[in-house]
Amino acid sequence: MTRKTFLTCTVIVALCGLSISAAFGWRSHQQPGQPYAAASWKQHFKDTKELVKGSDAVVLARADSVAPGRVAYSSGGDDSLAFEVVNFTVVDGLKGEKDGSTVSVERVSSAVPDGSDTAYFNFDGGSFQVGGTYLLFLKKQEDGGPFYYQINDQGRFHDEGGQLVAVAPDDPVAAAFHGRPVKEGKALVKQSLK
Repeated sequence: MTRKTFLTCTVIVALCGLSISAAFGWRSHQQPGQPYAAASWKQHFKDTKELVKGSDAVVLARADSVAPGRVAYSSGGDDSLAFEVVNFTVVDGLKGEKDGSTVSVERVSSAVPDGSDTAYFNFDGGSFQVGGTYLLFLKKQEDGGPFYYQINDQGRFHDEGGQLVAVAPDDPVAAAFHGRPVKEGKALVKQSLK
C-alpha cells in the first residue's frame, strides 16, 4: 500500500466517522422536548446564608395534595423513573413566593407498585404528609417550567408540634434549623436574607 493510498483511506474513514457522529448528534437534538430531572444534589451549602441565597424560594408551606407526575426514560427506554408533584399552599413566603400562593414541587415518586422492581428513593426525606407543614428551600426547574424541586437534603424541615425536624439533622447547615421552634427558623432565614 502506498503512502498516498494510506492517507486517502485514513481521510475517508475519518470523514465517515465524523458524518455518522454528526448524524447521531443532529438526531438527538431534534428529539421532541425530552424531560430531564434537575440534579437536586449537585450543590451543598456551607452555611445558612449560602443556603438561603442559593434558593429561588424559601417557604413555610402546607402540603395539600400529591399527584403522579411525568415518567423519565433512559436513553434506551429500558429503565424509567416516575415522578410525583406535591402541591403546597404557602403559609409564609420568606423568599420568592407570597403568602397564599400555590407551589408545586416535583420529586421522585414514593409510590412503588406491588411486585415491581421500582427503586424507592427517600434521600430527600421521603413522602410528604398531606396536611403537614414544611419549611422548604426550593429551586425552579431548569427548563423554566412551573415546578420547583427541593434544593437538597439540607432544604426540608417538617413542622412537628411547632419544632423543625430536619431530613439530615447531622448536616451542619440543617443542624442550625433542626429542633428550633418554627418562629426561630423563620427568623434565621430572614436574618440570612440581609
